[in-house]
Amino acid sequence: MARPWTFAQRAGAGFVVSLLVALVLAGTSVVALLSMRANHKARILELSRDVLDVKHLERTFNDKVVSGRGFALSGDAFFAQDMSVARERFINTYESLKRRLTQEPLATQLEAVSHAELEHEEAMQALIMEREDGVPPQRLAQIFDGHVADTRRRALESLRTLHQQAEARLSHGIHESLTTDRGALGLSLFAGSLGLAGATMLAWTLTRRLRPIQQEAEANAERFQLLVEGVRDQALFLLDARGRVESWNPGAERIMGYREAEILGQPSSVFYPPDAVAAGIPEKDLARARRDGRLHTEGWRVRKDGSRYLADTRITVLQDARGRPRGFAKVTRDITERRQAERTQQLLAEAGRLFHQLQDPDQTVAELTRIMVPEVADACLLYLMTASGDLWPRAIAHAVPEKEAVLWDSARRFPPPRDTHWGIWQVLRTGRSELKSDVSPETLSQGLVGPEHLSLVEQVGVRSYLGVPLRVGQQTRGVFVLLTSAPERRLTMADQVFVEEVAGRAALALDNARLWSEAQEAVELIGVAAHDLGNPLNTLHLLLRRLQRMELAGEQKARDGLGAALKQTQRLGQLLHNLLDLSRLSSGKRMLDAAPVDLSELVHEVTERFAEQAAEAGTRLEVSAAPGLVGRWDRLRLDRVVTNLLSNALKFGKGRPVEVRVEHAGMARARLVVRDYGVGIAPEAQRRIFERFERELSGGQHAGFGLGLYIVRQLVEAHGGTIHVESAPGEGATFIVELPLLLLGSERREPPASPLYS
Repeated sequence: MARPWTFAQRAGAGFVVSLLVALVLAGTSVVALLSMRANHKARILELSRDVLDVKHLERTFNDKVVSGRGFALSGDAFFAQDMSVARERFINTYESLKRRLTQEPLATQLEAVSHAELEHEEAMQALIMEREDGVPPQRLAQIFDGHVADTRRRALESLRTLHQQAEARLSHGIHESLTTDRGALGLSLFAGSLGLAGATMLAWTLTRRLRPIQQEAEANAERFQLLVEGVRDQALFLLDARGRVESWNPGAERIMGYREAEILGQPSSVFYPPDAVAAGIPEKDLARARRDGRLHTEGWRVRKDGSRYLADTRITVLQDARGRPRGFAKVTRDITERRQAERTQQLLAEAGRLFHQLQDPDQTVAELTRIMVPEVADACLLYLMTASGDLWPRAIAHAVPEKEAVLWDSARRFPPPRDTHWGIWQVLRTGRSELKSDVSPETLSQGLVGPEHLSLVEQVGVRSYLGVPLRVGQQTRGVFVLLTSAPERRLTMADQVFVEEVAGRAALALDNARLWSEAQEAVELIGVAAHDLGNPLNTLHLLLRRLQRMELAGEQKARDGLGAALKQTQRLGQLLHNLLDLSRLSSGKRMLDAAPVDLSELVHEVTERFAEQAAEAGTRLEVSAAPGLVGRWDRLRLDRVVTNLLSNALKFGKGRPVEVRVEHAGMARARLVVRDYGVGIAPEAQRRIFERFERELSGGQHAGFGLGLYIVRQLVEAHGGTIHVESAPGEGATFIVELPLLLLGSERREPPASPLYS
């Protein structure tokens, strides 16, 4: 028993039969109609072309007549040339018409036009010859208005007659075509009626049988649409074969920011960063997906507002029944936060390793700023408190080396202003982080000193700012600053949480490093102090014992011995003062008691104190001090600076002059210069003599243990000043100290370089 036909088979058979009948009827009538219409159309086009060519023939003759008139009136050869060109076009058009107009009366009339034009040409040539023979203009005008005008009229009448005959033949052809089309139209209507009846029967059958299938398909489509629109955390959209957007779901709008009306028809390259578009990445991704059938990739994408996000994208090729690609389906997820969390954990692990491995605070802060760039921000700055209560940059990193140099220049020359309602000092005062995801030019200008500072900041570019305090217990040690330059890259609350965690660990690690460093220095200090204190004490003990055994008759020897003992006690007192200053520097206590001090008066007092010692050493003290150089300084600490420098000069320049100068250095600064003509300092030693426990061995028996100049540098920098040395072996040494004077008006001072913590 035969199996019954399925619904699909019945519907297919009915559709095929009806379609065949309709196609046979419609095809027969359409072929006949198209054949007749094509013939008629070709005929009408040919007749229309004849009319146009006749019109063109008439127009070229008129052009020739106009050029001839111009020649007759002016005799200009230019008109003669135009007349020749017009006649050549006339002849070409005539030859083309002659090949087509072979039926009467058009052929005869065309020959009449040719004869009339030839007569006109002969008349014009005769006129040209008359002009060349020197006939007067009045005679030429008579010839032109007489014989030439007659030939022109005959030619124009022949052309008008030819034009009328061509238009009459075109009108007749159009009438015949319309008559034929009416008949063909009736045949087409009959065939169309039969086809319509068949189509109606087919539609009724298919509607009755296919309605349930259609309803089910609509239900499936609706469920699919609800599923797509219900997905909010993923972008689901379709691309056509050229890579243009065809559909858009709410998840795509939420992630990328485009509304459906804005993005439909746009190329998928709008989602890629400019550098990726320039490299052809969008086209390469589609090509790889087309080759392999699908593609899974991760990379940076761009939202409508220009911000970037890290996207996980899957591309699937859509194919028709024959396997030909029809488009692409794309599923995109924003994985920026997930990757940022992973990277945060990695950075925290790296920071933890850094804090445990490095004991040098300077190296620690340098590495800390390095790991922040460019992972978290484009630039990272670490400001720490100095002994004088100022903020000073200790480490700076930028993704672009050139901009890093600009940041160093800006940070050193222009300290953060204290009176702004936002910025580094605000973070330091409140002890709370400050985040500005979008820094406007107006806000940025509040923290700038002047046009030069603005120029430096503009070179770096600041679009987003984050300041985080470095706190140990209740004390804020410094401020951690992060900056971004690109408009699409902004610091977020997630960045703030991460940096606060790193800053907390960094502050604790730096404090531990400081304590460890101080402990090591304390051990070294004990050994140095014991050694330096032992030498003068032993000498003093021996001298005093010798004096005890002397007779009263040796009064001169007693005086000499007592003088030597006095020198040793002075050396012992100076060493004790240095140790006291060093202990205060190491403990981080503020040690400046600033008040107005006249530098010239102070220098005179110290040099008078050293006058006797200089005389005994055979050294002439030359003092030159400009009056009126007053600054807010600690008189006792500044006395230590001058004393240590003068003591060194007398020690290393014994027997030779020592110069002491006080002068104005410009920019609200005073300069102290102490110069000796002793053994000098080697160039490689000049870079380290101001460090702790560094000694200059060129002094031979006068070499110490490296505390005096270290104390001098620390005291000078605590006052906001600078010190450096100029020397060459055998030519003596010149120590130059510059200190800030009292600020007047808009004058400012440079912030001091400071130890890591104060």
